[in-house]
Amino acid sequence: MEATFWINSWQQGGSATSFHRRDIHPYLEHFATPEFLQGKRVLVPLCGKTNDLRWFSQYAAEVIGVELVTTAIEQFFAEQELDYVQPNPTTYVSGNITILNRDVLSLTTADVGKIDLVYDRAALVALPHEMRTNYRATIDQILPVGGQQMIITLEYAPTMATPPFSITPTEIEFYYGERYFISHFAAPSQPEHRMVAKFNLQFLKEHGFLITRFQQ
Repeated sequence: MEATFWINSWQQGGSATSFHRRDIHPYLEHFATPEFLQGKRVLVPLCGKTNDLRWFSQYAAEVIGVELVTTAIEQFFAEQELDYVQPNPTTYVSGNITILNRDVLSLTTADVGKIDLVYDRAALVALPHEMRTNYRATIDQILPVGGQQMIITLEYAPTMATPPFSITPTEIEFYYGERYFISHFAAPSQPEHRMVAKFNLQFLKEHGFLITRFQQ
């Protein structure tokens, strides 16, 4: 998607994407426990102003968000009532939370250091098919063998030509099966999800995957 799509969405309050949720995602509470996160450095691509950053900041060693839209970053710190410093114009730091104001596809290991876990709730589903290849290559460059990704996707019908896109477990296997062990830990139907009524969907499932890299 073009940068203007996301900028315009946030100018409309984020409503155009249906991404932001006001609570901590329940999958974190059940599957990314304090014990699991202890000592980890976590990367959150396309983080928006997600409250999930606070969960990671409580239990992980460090959390690094990446967000293209400055408005989303500023709203996060304002809503969380956190003071921050900017060591440079594109870096926001508050305690063990860092948010980089940049395009995730330009990210390198030099920018983020060693990452133990990538939390992808709104990255794959935000990108059209032709951009997912570049996104996966970027993450593969950053994440070492033994690193993990927690990926949350939506599967629904009928599919749409705008984000969040529908991504099935078969697609996850196609994208990652050659380099990652895949644990598919959740797949509940969610008839009450706000997208169902908004877009008149026949069904919607929210899949959760924990994938562990075993091959460079």
